[in-house]
Amino acid sequence: MRRDKLETKQPWITCFYTAPLVTYMEEMFRRKKGIDYPSLFRGIDGFETPADPATFLTDVNNWVPLTVLRELLWQCEKLTGKKDVGYQAGRAYFDPDKKQLPSLFEIVIRVLNDVRSVLIYVDLWASVQTNYLKLQFFERRYDTGSDLHLLSQHEENARPTIGTMHLLRGIAEGFPRLFPSIDEVQCIDEISQLRIEDLVHEFPDFTVSTDGDRVSIHHQTSRQSTVDARKIRLKSEVISLSSEFMGNMPDAVVVSPVDRRINVLTNLEETDSQRKTHAPWAYKIVKGGVVSDGPLSYSFREDQVYNAPYSRFRFFLKERPKQSEETSVGIVRKEVSQLLFEQLEQIKQVQMRSIQFNIEKRRLTVENIHLRREIEREYSFAGIVGKSEQIQDLIGLVRSIAETDVTALVHGETGTGKELIARAIHYNSPRTSKRFVAVNCGSLTETLLESELFGHEKGAFTGAMIQRKGIFEVADGGTLFLDEVSEIPPSTQVKLLRVLQESEFQRVGGTDTIKVNVRLVAATNQNLDELITQGRFRKDLYYRLNVVPVRVPPLRERADDIPLLVSHFIEKRNPQMNKRITGLSPQAMAFIIAYGWPGNVRELENVIQRMMVVTKGEILEVQDLPPGIRGTEEGPQEKAKDLKDIARESAGIAEKSIILGALAKTGGNVTQTARSLGISRATLQNKMKTYGLRARTQ
Repeated sequence: MRRDKLETKQPWITCFYTAPLVTYMEEMFRRKKGIDYPSLFRGIDGFETPADPATFLTDVNNWVPLTVLRELLWQCEKLTGKKDVGYQAGRAYFDPDKKQLPSLFEIVIRVLNDVRSVLIYVDLWASVQTNYLKLQFFERRYDTGSDLHLLSQHEENARPTIGTMHLLRGIAEGFPRLFPSIDEVQCIDEISQLRIEDLVHEFPDFTVSTDGDRVSIHHQTSRQSTVDARKIRLKSEVISLSSEFMGNMPDAVVVSPVDRRINVLTNLEETDSQRKTHAPWAYKIVKGGVVSDGPLSYSFREDQVYNAPYSRFRFFLKERPKQSEETSVGIVRKEVSQLLFEQLEQIKQVQMRSIQFNIEKRRLTVENIHLRREIEREYSFAGIVGKSEQIQDLIGLVRSIAETDVTALVHGETGTGKELIARAIHYNSPRTSKRFVAVNCGSLTETLLESELFGHEKGAFTGAMIQRKGIFEVADGGTLFLDEVSEIPPSTQVKLLRVLQESEFQRVGGTDTIKVNVRLVAATNQNLDELITQGRFRKDLYYRLNVVPVRVPPLRERADDIPLLVSHFIEKRNPQMNKRITGLSPQAMAFIIAYGWPGNVRELENVIQRMMVVTKGEILEVQDLPPGIRGTEEGPQEKAKDLKDIARESAGIAEKSIILGALAKTGGNVTQTARSLGISRATLQNKMKTYGLRARTQ
C-alpha cells in the first residue's frame, strides 16, 4: 500500500494528543478503575494492540488512528462526567511545575521562545502531528496593538467532535503556560466547524429537525425545542500578511493568500446589501440551551456559529514585559526550530512506514489463514469432520442450502452438531459478512425469550430500565439460529410466525413496526409431528420452518468417521493441554467404535479429553477409557459384534486414518510417507490399494 493511500484512507494522529488525556486520567484515578485500554484498539485493522498501551499512548513520537483518540475521549468523558475533559487535560499537560523530560515538540516550543513565534509555525505543527488537520495563524493589527487568531480545518473523513475540539483548544491554551512571560491565556472559538447534527448525535435523547432555514434541537419526549438555530451567510474580512507569514506559508492552508492578503470568515452575518453569492452558509444559535446525557452536558450559547467551513479561535494573552532579544539570536532560534521540525517530519515518515509494514503484515497473515483453511477443507467443512457417505451427503446439502436464502430445520440428537450445521450454512452463504446469532430457546422463560427475540421498550415490564434491541434486530442482514425451537411457548410461536411471513415485528411494549431481513435456521431434537398432534406446536409454523429439512446422523450411524474425529480432537487439545498424544491403541479404538455414543460427537470429544488428562504415555490405552465404555461397570453394554471382529475392523479403520494423516503431512508423496511410517514403499502402496487411497499426481 502506498503511503499516500494510507494517509488519505484513514486519519492518523500523533500521541502528542493522547498523552495529555492519559496523564490527566491517571492522576485523577490513581486509586480507581480507569481507562479500558484494550478496547481502544479493538477492531482496528493493521494495528496491533501495544503490550503496554498506557506507555505507548504517552510517547508523543508514536502514532495511532484517530478512532483511538476518539474512543479515549469518550471513555474520559464517561469516567469524569464532563464533556470538556479534553480541554482540562490539554491545559494541565503543560504545567510548568511538572518535573519531566521535555519531548521534541516541547523543545521546539522552548526554542521558539514566545507564543507568537510558535503560532507562526502552526501549519507545521499540524503537518507533523496529523494527516487530516490544517492549522493556520494570522494576526489582525490595530493602531493600538494586535489580535492573535488560529484557524483549524478537519478533513471530511475526520470531522471534529466535541471532545476533539475541546482538546485542541486546551492544548492551544496550555502550551503558552511554558513561557514565563505569560500570566494568563484564553482561546475563544468565534466560529466552529462542528456540525450541529454531529454534536447532537453524541446525546442520544435529543434529535435535530429542519424547517427551511431553521434548525431545532428537541428532546425525544418533548415537542418544545431546546435550542434553535438560523441559517446565515458568513461575512468575511481581509487580513494583510507580513513577510514572516509569507515566508513560512505551506502549499496547503485553510485560506490561501492572494497578493499577501487572506479573506477570513467572521462570526458576523452579511446584510442583503453586502451579500455575495460565494459567501458560505453556517448556522447561528438564536435560542440557547443545554443538551445532556446523564452527567454529560453541552451548552449552546446565543450567537454561536456552527457548521462553518473551518473553525476560528481568538487568543487573549496577558503578558509580562520582557527584555528585547537581539536579532541574531532570533535568527538562530528560527534556524534551529526549522531543523527540529525537519526531525519531526522524519519521525512521522518512519512511523507511517511502520504502520504500512504492520498493515502489510496483517494482510499476509490473513492470506495465510485463508490458505490454511483451504487446505483444511479437504478433510473438514466448517468444523464438520468426517469422510463417511452420510457426512459427505450432509455437506453437499449444506452447500446447496447456503447458496439460497431459504429457511432450514435441522433435526438431530443431542450432541450431533446441529449448531455447526447452522454456522456452516451461514458462513458459506452471501450473508457471511453479517452476523450469526444463536439462541437456545429452551434455556429461557417465556417472558425472557420474547424479550430476547424481539427486544423491549423502556418500562415495558418490571426491570426494563432501558430500551433494548432483540436478536432479530441484532441479526438483521445475517443469520439467526434458534436451537431447541420445540421449546418455544405457543404465544411466542404466533409472533415468530409473523416475522417469518412478513419480516416485521414489534418490540415488547412497543407500537412501532420494525422491518428486518434475517435468514432463519432452526433446530430440534424432538419429533415435531408428535408435538403438533399434542397441540404443543403450531402446524403453520412448522411448515414455515421446515422448508428444507436437514437430518444430522448420530455418531453410531457413521462409525467410519470415529478414527478421524479422534485424531481431530487429539490434535485440537494437545496444545491446550501441553501434551504430545499421538493416537489410540487398536484395542482402545475397538472399544471406542463398539460403544453406542448416546451423547454423540460431543460425548466423544469429552471422553478423548478425559483420556488425555489421565494417560501416562503418548498413546491412549484401554485403561484410560471411562469404565462405562470399557465395560467394567454393571449393566448392559451396547456391543453389536464380537470383540475380536471389532478389534480387527477398528484396527483397519485406524490404520487407514493413520495413512491418510501421513499422506496429508507429506503432500501425498508415497516415498516420504513410507519413510515416516517406517515401512517400505511397496508395503505402503499395497495398503493404499486395499483402502482405495491415491497418491499425489507427480
